[in-house]
Amino acid sequence: MAARRAAVPHHGLVSAGCPVECLLAVLSVASFNPLARAYDAPFDPPRTVCDVVDLYDRRMLRQIRGLGPRKISEIEAALVFAGLDITGHQQAPGHKERPAT
Repeated sequence: MAARRAAVPHHGLVSAGCPVECLLAVLSVASFNPLARAYDAPFDPPRTVCDVVDLYDRRMLRQIRGLGPRKISEIEAALVFAGLDITGHQQAPGHKERPAT
């Protein structure tokens, strides 16, 4: 049985003000479910795409059970694919900034 995409609230561009369910158009269900439910996180689940970008920017996605580096990279790619500007935000998972010399 194929996964249904009927939960996507509209058809069109994903914007920061969209409900988090809009990310179903660009994100796998395996990554969407822990993200949308914020399993065991010390914060409420994101309600909008803007909330997801904020959690990404503040590096809080890793506090959600079930989101490791691979799924966080998928979320990052989905946000970019959706046309959202995340430049200047967090580096790739595992990337460590070098001290200035």
